[in-house]
Amino acid sequence: MTLDDARQKMEDWRVDYNEVRPHSAIGNKPPISLMNGSGASGSPKA
Repeated sequence: MTLDDARQKMEDWRVDYNEVRPHSAIGNKPPISLMNGSGASGSPKA
């Protein structure tokens, strides 16, 4: 295992965790959906 190999594995994990894997605390959606606005459960009320 090299440092570059470890960096690639961590980047793969980060992408999976933030952009692919659903999180039950936010409605079984990936966190990136909240950043894109597609995972919001409605508009904020003023």
